[in-house]
Amino acid sequence: MTAPHEAAPADADDIERHPCPRCAAAPGSPCRSRAGAVAGTYHTGRFTKVPRLAKLLRVQTPADRGPGQPWRPGTPPPAPLDPDTPVAVIRIGYARCSTLGQELDSQLDALAKHGIPREKVFSEKISTRIRVRPQFEAALAAARDINGGE
Repeated sequence: MTAPHEAAPADADDIERHPCPRCAAAPGSPCRSRAGAVAGTYHTGRFTKVPRLAKLLRVQTPADRGPGQPWRPGTPPPAPLDPDTPVAVIRIGYARCSTLGQELDSQLDALAKHGIPREKVFSEKISTRIRVRPQFEAALAAARDINGGE
């Protein structure tokens, strides 16, 4: 997990899959300053579209995107899937409470309403202050395994 001030290249690629509502940077390119140079940080409206980054207040533009330099195209957005390609929808869930006195039932019920069976839900009672959350890491690992190790 990266700190809020350190964006991994994969984070940048995910952020750049969306157009920026503030500077109108196209998908595949970093945010830009008013002068047209690559901005030192992404505009908030853009990186909040990436679920794992949505709660961050600031995400730095990685050095390989060249903050302060003229814009150059980055990673192109992924090609759309062929409508005839068979896909399987696989869902996993994660539920967490901050204290032992809180209950997970409402979260588990909400996940069940969205078609996620209880055996596919990773849950834990662990404080927000704890950086390493074993069940969260297990959920991410399961998602990566399902997604083919990306």
